Amino acid sequence: MNDQDHLVLPGNVTEPIEITRFVASFADTTRRLGFEEIQALPDAAFQQSSAIPSFGYTRDVIWHQLDLTITNDMTKRALLEVGPNYLNFIDVFLVPDGLGDPVWHTRLGDHVPASARQYGGRAHIAALPLMEPGDYRLYVRSQSNSANLIWMTLWPATDLVSSLSFRDLASNVFFGFILALGLAYLALGLIARDRIVVLYSIWVLAIGVTAATVNGVVLSELRPEIPWLNDFLLGTANIITYGVTVFLWLYIIDAKKKHPLAYKICCAYGFFILAIAAGATTDLYTIFGTYIVPSHSVFMATMCAILIKRASEDIHNPRYWAFLVVLAVPTGAAIMIQLALSGVIDATRLRLELHSYTLMFHLVGMGIIMTMRLSRMDKERVTVVRKAEETTSLVEEQRKLISMLSHEFRTPLAVIQRSSEMLMLRLTNHKDDVLERLQRIQLQAQKLARLVDIFLTKDGIDTQELSLARKTVPINRFLQEFVAQTTREGAEVQAALSRTTGIEVFIDETLMGLAITNLVETSRRFAHGAPIHISTHRHSEMRVEISIPCRGEELDEDEIAMISDALFRRDMESQSLQRALGLHISQRIVVAHGGSVTLRQKGARSIELCLLLPCE
Repeated sequence: MNDQDHLVLPGNVTEPIEITRFVASFADTTRRLGFEEIQALPDAAFQQSSAIPSFGYTRDVIWHQLDLTITNDMTKRALLEVGPNYLNFIDVFLVPDGLGDPVWHTRLGDHVPASARQYGGRAHIAALPLMEPGDYRLYVRSQSNSANLIWMTLWPATDLVSSLSFRDLASNVFFGFILALGLAYLALGLIARDRIVVLYSIWVLAIGVTAATVNGVVLSELRPEIPWLNDFLLGTANIITYGVTVFLWLYIIDAKKKHPLAYKICCAYGFFILAIAAGATTDLYTIFGTYIVPSHSVFMATMCAILIKRASEDIHNPRYWAFLVVLAVPTGAAIMIQLALSGVIDATRLRLELHSYTLMFHLVGMGIIMTMRLSRMDKERVTVVRKAEETTSLVEEQRKLISMLSHEFRTPLAVIQRSSEMLMLRLTNHKDDVLERLQRIQLQAQKLARLVDIFLTKDGIDTQELSLARKTVPINRFLQEFVAQTTREGAEVQAALSRTTGIEVFIDETLMGLAITNLVETSRRFAHGAPIHISTHRHSEMRVEISIPCRGEELDEDEIAMISDALFRRDMESQSLQRALGLHISQRIVVAHGGSVTLRQKGARSIELCLLLPCE
């Protein structure tokens, strides 16, 4: 029985009575008022709420008072349950007629050591004394560094035991489910080397620890004697869920590619949240709840709005719709509980408990999405492995074929060399130009035989290092001979040697000649018969630079990009590699000599290919 603001008990409590709606509350911002001073306050100082009394995250001491009338003698002690379980200190006083000294007092809260608690288990429970008929006032003093709200229920013993048993079973099943799910995601993410799955598993485990701690698992199972242990586990796990949520949302909306600046800012925000975990048992957690929790609600609402916008713009993309279904509803419930705990909106049972049901919906939905994601990744992995095996087999066959072909190349090359030698011996009295051509044929055949030995033998294919026949060569002589051998009618090559007298390089002449030839041929593609001018000078004390200009109307941005890729990238597309194989080989040869190739932009449709070599 009760009237609007007054609780009336006809004696023994025979059924559960929710008495929160009769509570009036007062916030002691000084945290210094004693019990007598609170009693002296006028009733108008205590404000009654139609919802659950909630003061947000605060270090203030909150006093609650409740008037009750007993009409008949009580023969059985009623049990008072006070929640939530994470309140640090809960002092309960019972005063007859609301005046004088309390006839009964008890202390509850998660900072009370397990050995000092009147009743063990997950809930804060106190047995009220047997009361004679009359008027009483119940005072409850609560203090916490977390969200300070309160609800109270009177229970008969048998009903409370049944309720706690059911809640214990539900909490254990829920915690076991989330723990198993989180560990499964963690294992799968580590096996698949998927950072997002690992990150989501951390979020699932953290939300499981948070839910378990709120439901009193730590108080009942660990029975801590350390006052701050419950706060530490709850605060740390809760902060981790907030921080990890930021990174998961950034992945979902692909912020790194589409909004790089916002991505960096939000990453800093996420790391800042995670750093607050160091103060989970201090007043820093109160600051976290006062400012970070509401800002996090704004962040999640913004992410949902972006997701809705993306889904409406790309209605045929199932990814956005899947995320929208499993995220939008749970996020709405999460925002409500965050704002209620922060004191921004009124706290009601619906707003505080709805998140538990939407969380289960989210976990089941995300489980389906994760299963599909991991299944797709596994199929892709199998496909990659199969292609790798096929590629390996094909490469082995190609190596065998090339190795066999190298023997076939040697025979005609040897014939060409021998024939040119015999012709030179027989034609000693002929014109110099004939002998010069024969000498060039013989020289080119020797070079080609050398290249076959380097690139087309099995050892040359298997190893990444080139087999170099290096010797010390004067740079001037080397370039002069190169120009003489490379110049032909309509394709003249000229060398300008500046301050290179006496400079020597330690090189494989054949391979280095090939490397420079490929660079010269690249320049010839755009020169259209104009002479190619090679300039050489000392770049530094230990380096000599060989520069080959490359200019022409056809040298556009695509051509420059193709040349750059050939010189500096290893993962070229096959089509580009076919067009620029010579440049790629040149780069490998120069690097094998301890040098480097650079590309300099010299203006519109003009570049310079620069070769740097160690010198003595």
